[in-house]
Amino acid sequence: MILDLDQNRSKVQQLADTISSAISTGEFKEGDALPSINKISSNFDLSRDTVYKAFQKLKNKGIVESAPTKGYFVTKTVNNIFVLLDVFSSFKDDFYKELISHLPINYRIDLYFHQFNEKLFNNLIIDSLGRYDLYVVTNYINDVYYDVLDRLDNSKVLILDLGKFKKDKFSYVCQGFDNTLYDCLTSGLHLLREYNEIRFIFPLEAEHPKSCIPFFMKFCEDNHFKHELIRRKMKESDISKDIVYLLANHSDVVEFVKICRAKNLKLGEDVGLMTFNDTPMLEVIENGISAISTDFKQMGKLAAEYIKTRQKIQTYVPTRLIIRGSL
Repeated sequence: MILDLDQNRSKVQQLADTISSAISTGEFKEGDALPSINKISSNFDLSRDTVYKAFQKLKNKGIVESAPTKGYFVTKTVNNIFVLLDVFSSFKDDFYKELISHLPINYRIDLYFHQFNEKLFNNLIIDSLGRYDLYVVTNYINDVYYDVLDRLDNSKVLILDLGKFKKDKFSYVCQGFDNTLYDCLTSGLHLLREYNEIRFIFPLEAEHPKSCIPFFMKFCEDNHFKHELIRRKMKESDISKDIVYLLANHSDVVEFVKICRAKNLKLGEDVGLMTFNDTPMLEVIENGISAISTDFKQMGKLAAEYIKTRQKIQTYVPTRLIIRGSL
């Protein structure tokens, strides 16, 4: 067991983390006695109080226990889990909260974000090698496989959310973006027919998978809708009466509502609006904004089940059109 102290962090926490890591890597197994308080204090030049508090942290988590004749010993193996998401958002927060709520206390999660930065994505995975028991990874792009994933033991990897590529060797819990969009629009066809045209505002820099675009076009053509794909930032002049809009970016929703107010256009009557990825915000804006969304809480539950059981899973979480007052 090696302890390299960082002066900017609590000594108690660093020691607790070091002991947890030693348990996770098998240096200490369930039932093994841990070095005594006096021995750790002497070996690492720490006060007995610091060592005691570190043991108490681990004891409170149920990882270690103490007995008069045994001192401190390991009761549960610590499992270190690497979780790499794309960006922080309210729906990814739903996923994360659901994930950790379904894991026992001896699972330690290290959460990272790659921010759709390819170099950061590669570096985070490379830096994680050999340090974790399992890996939960949101891919950098939905339809491109990145070779850095080959550096990981595929039996210990769960591909999350984005994964339109051959991935049979991995476990995965993903959402669909292509046929799924077609099917969701079809489910709202009776409402969409109240409008004369559908416009999909999908700026070039949007992070939503572009592979869904042909399926939007196909839906419109199959159902004889006048339609337009706008690949730039939304303008006030784009918003007109008797048109229903699909916005790729959440950030455009509030601006869209402001433009409608300025033009005296009523959502759900004069114009329609849909976006992707449901959030609580969409429930309370105006009479509610319709959303095409997967169930991120269900995704979190399934990811937690994989982590606990290590049983291979390969599934897509259903996506649906949530109809609110904006349609």
